[in-house]
Amino acid sequence: MNKLQIIILTASVILAVLALLIFSGFLPGFRNEAPGEAGQIIFWGALPKTSLTPVLNDFSQRFRNIRVEYREIPAQNYADTLVSALASGTGPDVFILPQDQILKQKDLLYPLDSKTYPPRVFRDSFADIGELYARPEGIAGLPLAIDPMVLYWNRDLFRNAGIAQPPSTWDEFLDTAKKLTIKNGARITQSGAAMGEFSNVKNAKDILSLLILQTGNKIVDPQTLKTVFANKSASETLSAAESALLFFISFSDPIKENYSWNRTIPDSLEAFGAGRLAMYIGYASDLDKILALNPHLNFDIREVPQISGGSLSATYGQSLALAVSRQSANKATALTFIYDMTGLQSQNLLGQNSFSAPALRVALNQAQENPVLAVFYKSAVKSLGWLDPSPSETLAIWKEMSESVLSGAKRINQAVSDAQRKFEAIIPQDK
Repeated sequence: MNKLQIIILTASVILAVLALLIFSGFLPGFRNEAPGEAGQIIFWGALPKTSLTPVLNDFSQRFRNIRVEYREIPAQNYADTLVSALASGTGPDVFILPQDQILKQKDLLYPLDSKTYPPRVFRDSFADIGELYARPEGIAGLPLAIDPMVLYWNRDLFRNAGIAQPPSTWDEFLDTAKKLTIKNGARITQSGAAMGEFSNVKNAKDILSLLILQTGNKIVDPQTLKTVFANKSASETLSAAESALLFFISFSDPIKENYSWNRTIPDSLEAFGAGRLAMYIGYASDLDKILALNPHLNFDIREVPQISGGSLSATYGQSLALAVSRQSANKATALTFIYDMTGLQSQNLLGQNSFSAPALRVALNQAQENPVLAVFYKSAVKSLGWLDPSPSETLAIWKEMSESVLSGAKRINQAVSDAQRKFEAIIPQDK
């Protein structure tokens, strides 16, 4: 390498580092210096207003010429309300974009091109799951928060069974679930694990996604948008999806040794809150729900189990990003807002006031004295996700896939192949 090449390479590295520091909030950049920007930002999302108020108040103190009005919309109505408002021209300037809405709402977004936000800076700034927002047409939104899946475990039920530690692998999880399941004849009075059913296992689709993604396989290829979860090589007996599904449904199969769950048991979150379920795989954001159900429950939290001997340590997560509406009349101010909200100061405030984790790498890398937040942050770093073409439709497809195998109506390979074909039918064709 000659001297000129060395100089160019060194300059490129310095510029990349400076850009990363600016976008991360370490150095003053155009994020916090936009004296010409002013006006009102209408901001919509399903996050609790209590979680965002400290962050928005801090933003208002530093950007006195920008007024932000946040509207909290119930999660169950959020997507429909947002799409309807944007279609009628009455929507917000900025809105929270969940990862499962990236494909459905792409025509409503104002994507950020490579000049507005360099792709390398984007990748270096945010946790891996944030790459779902980097689309061919531009960056759909700047990652704001990550809600990772974790393992909740009942300390009293573990102690009663003489089990000192929660499982760290799925083999241990299976064995632990057997030891913690108590039956009275055909009736399950205490369940070791809630798996195998879509009707009363909260997050069943996401647990199945977790099992598939931990193998290193994908569900939908993020570049081609091809559905790939049923694919397997010539040397493989089962695809990743087939193996994951067989493991998942084994917990609700009465003839299996690890039978620990059925449809007669209440919703898994309620069962855990009532002290009838020993292990619950849920989201970090479920913590406040569990505390509301039973403030006296003696439980703890750890990372989800991993594949024994696996090369990938991962969990499933739900990420949220800040997107600018294509119809916003104040895009420059909207961009100033989302840049700052995804900077270090705002990300730290968000992490301190919610049960989700920040999406910014430098925020996730900071040591956490609170052991619960430490688990959430570490799990956020390890979170993976996939581009869901239609959350309600894919839920129905995987539910039918699971139940058809459990009932014996279909063989495993037929059920998974049929599900993949149905996925392909709803993937957007205008790629």
